Amino acid sequence: MCSNCTNVQYYINMDIEKKKILTKISRLYYLDDLSQQEIADRIGISRSKVSRALKMARNEKIVEIKINSIWERYENIETEIEKRFKLKQCKVVSSNSNDSDTYKQLAREMGSILERILENNFYLGIGWGLTLRTIADHLEIKKKRDINVVPMIGGLGKVGTGVHTNAVAKTIADKFGGVSYVIHSPAVLDSPEIKEAIERDSNTSEVLKLSDKIDVALLGISDIGQDSTLIKTGDFSMSDFDYLESLGAVGDLNLIFIDKKGKEVKSKLDGRIVRSSIEKVRHIKNVIVAGFGKRKVEVLLAALEGGFIDILLTDEKTALRLIG
Repeated sequence: MCSNCTNVQYYINMDIEKKKILTKISRLYYLDDLSQQEIADRIGISRSKVSRALKMARNEKIVEIKINSIWERYENIETEIEKRFKLKQCKVVSSNSNDSDTYKQLAREMGSILERILENNFYLGIGWGLTLRTIADHLEIKKKRDINVVPMIGGLGKVGTGVHTNAVAKTIADKFGGVSYVIHSPAVLDSPEIKEAIERDSNTSEVLKLSDKIDVALLGISDIGQDSTLIKTGDFSMSDFDYLESLGAVGDLNLIFIDKKGKEVKSKLDGRIVRSSIEKVRHIKNVIVAGFGKRKVEVLLAALEGGFIDILLTDEKTALRLIG
């Protein structure tokens, strides 16, 4: 036999022996539940070598770890969204033909998150919107918190849509056993002069100043299409939306209009809107946004691109569109 062939056979045998010992160590650790030190004592090597062998076994695909979970599909999507948009957390619920079922699932996830991150004496900021109102109605809170719930925008809804921020703030405060503040102003006023006068009033200015204390915020988003809740409130018209679209706006976050890159779109409407500023929103440690549906995809992407969102709650179909 040629010397070269002998060398080849030697390396083949060496590789086989290495895989055999990696397999043995893996079986002892993963199947027999021996500790790394117990394996080291049994085989006669150091604990550090056992640790390196286990890592090598995974790299060589001798060991593959699989998590069996009915939620694994959602967990993979959540992880991808968290990594892509640098989020602290994303929660995905199942998509349903009935929106009411989706709202209930989102409310359950929202309650779990709030119970985890809210502490006594925290300030919770509240935006506006149908999604927030509905989630608030379905919230079930087990762990009470002595929190302060603060509206971050004036009231919306000339036509009784029920999305008034004060009502949402009170609902959430009552469920936690905390207190809620009231902002005595519509969100959209007739003129900049009226806005300036109302914001100078102590009743409104004191509540708006509380934005500086907010630890966690629940904010709503809205598109600027004809089916938008903003149209249903009666505070905006399609001509307002045409104007905003001409400036590049794709929707709003707490009535801060943004373009597809998540940059604020300044307009003549800003002078009539009573809300917390974009600077105050950016200084909040945890901004939570819940939203789903095809109409919300573009504005959700914009808010994510702009770095406004820390925690996102959505449904599977919407989540897949965000990463599609």
